[in-house]
Amino acid sequence: MRWSRGFALRRSMQRFRDCEVDLKSGSFPVRRRGRLGYLSAAPRVSTRVDAEAGGPRAHVLGVITAFESLGWKVFPFIVGNRMPDRVVRQSEMDLGRSRLIRLVADVVRLGMGIVNSLRAWRELNNNVDWVYERLAVLQALGWIFKLRSVPWILETSGLFFYEAKNERKAILLSGIARWIEIWSYRHCDVIVCVTRTLKDLIVKASGVPEDKIVVVPNGVDIDRFDPAFCSPRRIFTGPTIGFIGTLASWNRLDILLRVLSELRLEGISYSLTVVGDGPMRHTWEALAGELGLNECVLFIGRVSWDEVPSCISGFDLGYMGNHRMEIGVMYHSPLKLYEYMAMAKPVVASKSDDALEMVIPGVTGFLFESGDPDNLKSALRAAHLARPRWGKMGSTARDWVREKGTWAARVASMIPDIERILENGNADSSAGR
Repeated sequence: MRWSRGFALRRSMQRFRDCEVDLKSGSFPVRRRGRLGYLSAAPRVSTRVDAEAGGPRAHVLGVITAFESLGWKVFPFIVGNRMPDRVVRQSEMDLGRSRLIRLVADVVRLGMGIVNSLRAWRELNNNVDWVYERLAVLQALGWIFKLRSVPWILETSGLFFYEAKNERKAILLSGIARWIEIWSYRHCDVIVCVTRTLKDLIVKASGVPEDKIVVVPNGVDIDRFDPAFCSPRRIFTGPTIGFIGTLASWNRLDILLRVLSELRLEGISYSLTVVGDGPMRHTWEALAGELGLNECVLFIGRVSWDEVPSCISGFDLGYMGNHRMEIGVMYHSPLKLYEYMAMAKPVVASKSDDALEMVIPGVTGFLFESGDPDNLKSALRAAHLARPRWGKMGSTARDWVREKGTWAARVASMIPDIERILENGNADSSAGR
């Protein structure tokens, strides 16, 4: 078995050695012209424009499009694209309202995982050189390809067994979810994760070696998020901070609201436009009312995928306040940060892994210590003083994203690392024969 797997890996590697491309956006030498099976088992994750899970949709499309732009032939097996409209439009909050609903959903996921892994193999089988799977709770599809000597690359943007239970309240069978996720980390060939913090958590939880994991932050579609082709959806006339995304506790809009109220007493007036929905919406809307901010704060709610660029175009500053989760750290790579900057907006961001790389204080935005109201207040004072430079700062932010933060740049930098890990694994297998 080891010999046959090693032969298959060497054969798939050889297919990628005949052509290299130099991306002007990032100067990444990449081998190309492979055949990729893209797998996604989550029933709510869909590339359809009406999908409720907008962030995952952007990520899936970004990765697929990037591989294709680099000369790969991509064969997608996306379960959400095969589900009824009512499933992909369903809010995750619906699962949190009843233990029975969560239990039924968990059992359905488990059954779907088995059925869809077999379907994926029947549809893709020997037509692919690698399978690249987006991790889903309680499900794994790539294992069946691994058994047949097709390299299995597993991508994750979180410890889903923990997050779905503790942060999102979306599953009941958390023990089974943990077992499946850890088993998948241990048995796949390569793990792709979005931050170094998440990498450390995966190593600690699963015991996999660090050199099996590639860190690839999120990216953005620079053509879709282009201010030159957007009509701004502007709500307020004065300086406006904007937030777009899921209204989850770790985004800490409560701190932002309190700081905005205090700054008004100093004569510094910002308006706030909040785009998105989530479990904290009603709590934060009520807080805005209690603070007397109803005239300068508006919660728009969820908008369609096509409306997102126009909404961001109506902001002056983009806000990202990621705070540590119940696990004690913040491990996300926020898409909103890339989307704000692609739309030429300076950002006000907490010091996450991505923000520390992307945000140059006073040049592309302003940083503050996560969860620190006084530090956020100082950042917003500095931003207010810099109003004449907001346009220049936004242009610089877009230039950074165009050069380093596109999906094509991310995937181009990732492929050689995946090849190296597969080659090293192949050498280890050969040595063990």
